[in-house]
Amino acid sequence: MTIQKLAYTIDEAAEASGYSTDTIRRALRNSDMTARYANSKPVILVTELQEWLESLPTEAPKR
Repeated sequence: MTIQKLAYTIDEAAEASGYSTDTIRRALRNSDMTARYANSKPVILVTELQEWLESLPTEAPKR
């Protein structure tokens, strides 16, 4: 039986999303994503990470 994770550490969220830990931390700092805290350890709900990914633009910024 495989147990599906409900929350990720910052490192796990970065790995799962394909983004860097710096990008995940920036999203948290900018309140684009919310962390929950188990004692002092931040965790990111799987649903929170999915919502953040779905909120990203569908087109690359114009340069």
